[in-house]
Amino acid sequence: MRGKTAEPYQRLREFFDWATRRSFWDLNIKSTKVTDYISFLLTNFARTENLYRIRDQRGKRLETVVEMLLEAYEVARADSGLMREREIRRHVGDYILFMTGMFREYTNRLSITSYYLQEGARAYWSVSEIDQVLYHPEADFFSELSTRFEFYAGGLNYLRSLFFKDSGNDPFEGFSNQLRELV
Repeated sequence: MRGKTAEPYQRLREFFDWATRRSFWDLNIKSTKVTDYISFLLTNFARTENLYRIRDQRGKRLETVVEMLLEAYEVARADSGLMREREIRRHVGDYILFMTGMFREYTNRLSITSYYLQEGARAYWSVSEIDQVLYHPEADFFSELSTRFEFYAGGLNYLRSLFFKDSGNDPFEGFSNQLRELV
């Protein structure tokens, strides 16, 4: 990133680093690897286009968890490569962690929280299994994210309650507006 874009991004990253460490410390989560990962996830997903960056094999943007999971299944079935499957499954885990952590009221209102928590943990577990096959050192980390998925989502929800105001009917717009105020 260069110029005007880099400075707000850096300020946002610094804010999320601080907010994640502070709120997770309150919950006795002291792993810098976890807090760094979640801080990066928050910074990355502050840009809406990153929430929906996964595309199918025809280039169509995938906007739902079900679409992303079906694409991961198709990639695995067609033996299109473990790295592509890993990318999709990691994104599913990240997306669900973000949504159930930062927008819990929204997922509750749609009655998808339980499903999301299950699929988020499963997505990270799949990433850890792929990493084991590929001898990636991150296998244990994604296994940890999977095992404690609901706890980390709760940590994000706690972070939201500390640093972001309730935004009424549209939680996404309220969140975006509050991020703009930060940068």
